[in-house]
Amino acid sequence: MTTIMISVLPDGMPVDKMESDDDGKSCPLPTQDDELNAANREIAVEEYGYREPNTSSAFRNDESCGTCGMYNQTEDMQDCIGDESGDTGYCQLLKFVCSSENTCNEWVEGGPITSDLQEEYKDIL
Repeated sequence: MTTIMISVLPDGMPVDKMESDDDGKSCPLPTQDDELNAANREIAVEEYGYREPNTSSAFRNDESCGTCGMYNQTEDMQDCIGDESGDTGYCQLLKFVCSSENTCNEWVEGGPITSDLQEEYKDIL
């Protein structure tokens, strides 16, 4: 049975549509659909400057995806992505799986979103 859930985190950031699989695990659609993830990533590259750190002289190490307030690295998200390395996370803003080392023009202070923070959001919702 497929379930779709839409929520808004306390700071107003929309949470992705989630799809539950037969095992009851809920994941954002782009983490489960490679074509959708690739399309969203291409939009991030073209419209928001998603890039590797060495492609811009304006890049600052403290403004990498891994430190962004939109970068989701909760345990649940890591399960959805299927990456145990800790090198990837999910961009809640641009809706795609991204590398912790990269950056984009939409970087936001305050990240990453961790499991502890996610638990706080769950308690509020």
